[in-house]
Parts: sequence; structure tokens; C-alpha cells
Amino acid sequence: MYKFLVVLCIFSIISFQYKINVEASDIYIPAEQLESVDELMGEEPPEKEKSELALMMQDIDESYKAVEEMSGYYKYKKKQWRIILEAGENIAKITKKVRIKFAKPDDWTYEEQMKIMQEEAKKMVEIAENKDKDGALEDQQWQVRRLRQTCAKCHKHLDIHIYPNLYKKKHTEKPPAP
Repeated sequence: MYKFLVVLCIFSIISFQYKINVEASDIYIPAEQLESVDELMGEEPPEKEKSELALMMQDIDESYKAVEEMSGYYKYKKKQWRIILEAGENIAKITKKVRIKFAKPDDWTYEEQMKIMQEEAKKMVEIAENKDKDGALEDQQWQVRRLRQTCAKCHKHLDIHIYPNLYKKKHTEKPPAP
């Protein structure tokens, strides 16, 4: 009996809250334009599904960010070398898939940058496997910069801005010449 009363009470509260939200709305939205009740409750619709290429690039980006985060360290621990090794393997593997599945034979720059990214990721793996050699830390930090350069060149070539709000063009008037 108590369970039924609790459920009835919760249902009444939700219904009352829903009614208040709808009545308090300043904007009239015809029912035909509503995709779901979530819009009335102020909830965001789920993000649109990303393309397969975008998901693959997002995975590369996550691996890159993991190694970039450590690129300023003065010494790596075993755990950090393992992260570098796994990230390099992941970037090389995904880049190979991208090169095969999303090849652009007519775009030489894109093909060249993807090839370089795969090679640099393989070098990163090689460095992590030989972490005990002199200069391994510096070589690893260099590889992170090489990946950053490769990504930047390719994105610039394809006119892809990862953070478009940072690069909004400002149209300013030039002052008259003196």
C-alpha cells in the first residue's frame, strides 16, 4: 500500500512540475515542431551520430592528448612509458585504417601527412620499447612535437579548425592613412 502511495506521490509531483514548466514558458512552441517532450523540460537532444572517420580521428586525438600531457615531464615512470607505447600503437593502427578506408589519391598533401603520422607513431612505439637508452625521453618529446606538426599541417590543408571559436575572423576597418 505504501509503495503505491509513494509512486502516486512521485507521479503527481512530476506531472505538476511538467505543468509548471509548460505554463511558465515564454515561448509558444506548436506541438508539430516538438521532437520530444525533452524539449519542454529543457533537456538537450542527444548529440548527432558522428561519422566513422570523425570517431577514428577522435580516438587518435585521445591517444595524442595522453602523450602530449606528459610531454613536459623530466622523467617518465614505467606506467607513463606504457601509456606512450599503447598510444603510439593505437595511433599507428588507426592511421593505417584511415589511410586504407578513407584514402584520397587525388590529394597528395593529405596522403603524405597521413603517411608521416603513421611513421611518427611507429617511431614513438620504437622509442617506448627502448626507453632505457640514453636520450629516449628527449626523442619521445620530439615525437610528440612531430605528431603535433603533422596534425596541424593536415588540418590546415583540409581547412579543419578543431577549435573554431578561437579562430573567428574579425573584420576590422583600417584607419585612414595619415
